[in-house]
Amino acid sequence: MILLTGATGRVGSAAANTLLQAGVPFRVLVRDPGKFTLADSSIQVVAGDLGDDVAVADALKGVDRALIVMGNHPDQARLERRFVDLAARAGVSHLVKISSMEASAEATAELPKNHYDTEQHIVAQGLNWTFLRPNYYMQNMLMYAASISRAGQFALPLAGAKTAMVDARDVGAVSAAVLMEEGHAGHIYRLTGPELINFHEVAQRMSRALGSTVHYVEQSPGDFREVLGQFIHSAWQLDAVCELFAEIAKGSLEHLTTDVESLIGRPPLDLEAFTRGFSSAFAPQS
Repeated sequence: MILLTGATGRVGSAAANTLLQAGVPFRVLVRDPGKFTLADSSIQVVAGDLGDDVAVADALKGVDRALIVMGNHPDQARLERRFVDLAARAGVSHLVKISSMEASAEATAELPKNHYDTEQHIVAQGLNWTFLRPNYYMQNMLMYAASISRAGQFALPLAGAKTAMVDARDVGAVSAAVLMEEGHAGHIYRLTGPELINFHEVAQRMSRALGSTVHYVEQSPGDFREVLGQFIHSAWQLDAVCELFAEIAKGSLEHLTTDVESLIGRPPLDLEAFTRGFSSAFAPQS
């Protein structure tokens, strides 16, 4: 049995859909079952979150492989490591963790450092493991959909830094492939989209897809923090996100790989296809 955490999120839901289409039985652990939109009687749904040891233990019964995916949170590292401990106790043999492209022993930013430390905790349990380290998610651009639609622009504090943006749905598909197949234990996969580009080029790709001009505004870190603070009210999360973007601006995501295509047998989705798929959100207001 396969267990998915984070199954109502972008990566987890894509993994769930891939497993369902493949006819592979699986179970999900979700905080709010009403938000899990895949309606199929073969899917086992357990209500709870990673902070609920009883629900986690129940979800882990009979599981041999599990996906760990969790959004940024002050307790993320503690909760993920607790899940690892409970999984080891339950006899899970293989853990697949959604990590960070920047995760490394040298990481100083809190978010990638937490991911790396959790990876090492998994290794220390003696379990089989696979770590998936995605680049910048294309879905992050949806946070700027209103600005693009209204004013034809988006602002980020990334200057000319490059990323190889990856669609979260591809990361979910890779997660499912790794969970279904043998031969992935002990591997770290860096998951990227098909091209390494800066955000001026991101704006150009989006412009082509939408048939209207989109501009990228190089924002100062201070202005970014001020704007972000209007939406993020947790001081911890605000500091962590600003710290992470400062690392991206220095080039921490300037990596391009072919791992996605190697793992799912097709090229990764490109930014123009992503933009067309969400054109109703990005398109200029009439």
